[in-house]
Amino acid sequence: MAGLWEFPGGKVEDGERPEETLIRELGEELGIEVNEACLAPLTFASHTYEDFHLLMPLYICRRWDGFPQGKENQALKWVRAVRLRDYPMPAADEPLIPHLIDAV
Repeated sequence: MAGLWEFPGGKVEDGERPEETLIRELGEELGIEVNEACLAPLTFASHTYEDFHLLMPLYICRRWDGFPQGKENQALKWVRAVRLRDYPMPAADEPLIPHLIDAV
């Protein structure tokens, strides 16, 4: 969804668990290493787009190795949860914001 601010992550590959997907994607997108024990499930989004239905888990991760940087030429920004609505996001991501505000 070009031009929108998104949470890191991606599609689950065959034989992959959601946690494994997130760990792989965090490495590919942000160049950080995450231990599965450092992921805490928070909530999920269920959203129907025109072409597909998305079921997206949201995890909290407060520990990682490395310095986050945009590895796929994407912009990266640290934003307080209460300011996330200031950034255009995919429709499926918007309902997750209150959960992040409550989590901090």
